[in-house]
Amino acid sequence: MEEALMRELLWRGTGISEEISTVYFGGGTPSLFPLEGLERMMHAIQSISSTEKEVTLEANPEDITSEKLDAWLKMGVTRLSIGVQTFDDSILSWMNRAHTGDTAETAIRMAAEAGFQHITGDLIYGLPDRPAPAWERDIDRMLDLPIDHLSAYILTIEPKTALGHQVKQGKQNTASDEAVVAAYQTLCSRTQTAGFEHYEVSNFARPGGHATHNRNYWKGIPFWGIGPGAHGFDGTNRYAHVSNNRRYVKEIQQAKSLLDVPLEVDVLQTSDRFNERVMTGLRTMEGINPEQLLAVYGRDPRTADAQAWQSAVLKRELIQLPNGSFRISEDNWLFADAIASELFWVND
Repeated sequence: MEEALMRELLWRGTGISEEISTVYFGGGTPSLFPLEGLERMMHAIQSISSTEKEVTLEANPEDITSEKLDAWLKMGVTRLSIGVQTFDDSILSWMNRAHTGDTAETAIRMAAEAGFQHITGDLIYGLPDRPAPAWERDIDRMLDLPIDHLSAYILTIEPKTALGHQVKQGKQNTASDEAVVAAYQTLCSRTQTAGFEHYEVSNFARPGGHATHNRNYWKGIPFWGIGPGAHGFDGTNRYAHVSNNRRYVKEIQQAKSLLDVPLEVDVLQTSDRFNERVMTGLRTMEGINPEQLLAVYGRDPRTADAQAWQSAVLKRELIQLPNGSFRISEDNWLFADAIASELFWVND
């Protein structure tokens, strides 16, 4: 696998003129990747682009050791994203997670003591049959830890999973909309009190703790996707690798260049890119700027569908910022996708 990843990385880096600003090791279990291999990849990235980078690595709490922390720091990792999910051991067992709440807390403290200044803790809410005090304990315990970034996501129930099957069969409850909204409001209130800025629907940061990689993605900045199941964006089109590890390695081994690697390519029309920018922009505190949308995509949402725009403004779903941009208020952020979809460019 390492050889295939390295080949693709070097192919993509051949002849590029722009600098790489962020690197993100995720989408799988990079905390289990051999340290020597990860170090070789970091050296390859530095040979392609020598500028200082934000380098994030996703890590499971149970994988974190002093040896790994020291090695990750030395090779240039600047942020750890630690998948806590919850500190409740019974819920972790239900999720089939290998760590405990105490393991997660210890991992975060170890990372801070090792010298990591940027640590993200992940939590999940909207869990079925979970009382509000349990969620409050999760938030408070996380905010008491030395993190500067919190990502909190609503539980997503996928149809082709064990949980999805249980829900379909009526063997598992789901959280009510009212419970999810109440959990979100609690999250917003407690993070604000702790000095965190709510800068995207699911992301909160202390001053200086914003994740640059995330913000680049929301702004539609191109990025490479390397490895099985990875997705990338070249500024015009999106592409994806096969998700099967063996097939990915075989395809890279058989290819003579990047042009020979089979990819699933999604050719984006101008309307697609406009809609993506509206969707991702309205998930952030910066919102969207109609003048910029007009300049880049040739469409101003204020006039393209004046009725939908005026309705959103009148209902205070959209609020204007001093710089002329419009954002969704924090109270309405849970409904960002529905609000954004009303402003989409729909081709007849």
